[in-house]
Amino acid sequence: MARLERIGDTIAGFEPDVVALQEVPLMTVDGVTTDMAGELGRALGLEQRYAAVHHLPVIEPESGAAVGAYMWGNAILSRLRIRSSRTIALPISADDDLVEPDGSDRELAGVRYRDVEPGMREGRCALVCTIDDGSGPINVLSTHLTYIGSTQRRRQAEAIAESVTTLDGPLVLLGDLNAPIHAGELAPLRESLTDAFLAVGVAPVHERRLSCGDAAIDHVLVRDLTTVSCRVATEAGDVSDHWPVVAVLEQ
Repeated sequence: MARLERIGDTIAGFEPDVVALQEVPLMTVDGVTTDMAGELGRALGLEQRYAAVHHLPVIEPESGAAVGAYMWGNAILSRLRIRSSRTIALPISADDDLVEPDGSDRELAGVRYRDVEPGMREGRCALVCTIDDGSGPINVLSTHLTYIGSTQRRRQAEAIAESVTTLDGPLVLLGDLNAPIHAGELAPLRESLTDAFLAVGVAPVHERRLSCGDAAIDHVLVRDLTTVSCRVATEAGDVSDHWPVVAVLEQ
């Protein structure tokens, strides 16, 4: 819980209106429920919403017995009123699909999903909240695309891009997309949304985008909003294995 307090302190330091989080667990272990999104929201005085589409057992190492279950999901915390929220389940590849195409130089090229660990096809989703900032509704999405398989990742990006077309008005998509903004699999999102980094002059390949070691995989994409600033907050240190991306947006 000390780490959760550090995360809360880090978030509070930014004085945000809206926060999007990924890899947020909701756990039940030995009958005790741990709701990290709820705990953060209550500690910070923010409304919270949570979305996940799959669960896994918690296994006791000593005995191998299942002692509970957990979900990895996405959360949105908001100082502004959340008018509505919903979950969008993202596509999962089939057994016969290739992780990467034959001839690709990527890991697991030519290997079928039925021959890899199940975790490489874990359910992913996007959490969609409509938030009222006083001047009208803004749609906010928090998502986390698959870490393995560029084709699977593209299908997920396509599903989000299609969902975005059904949402009216200003919109911001926040999350770990597990690919740099110029990657081919993110093309469906680039076609309908504006990259906040690029809007303030940060090129697609630039060290200022690095948010997870040497990877630039955490993004802010917007529609009908003006990006005032967008940066990776390296001052957050080791509170997470990703540094936060902090953006100032205006209607």
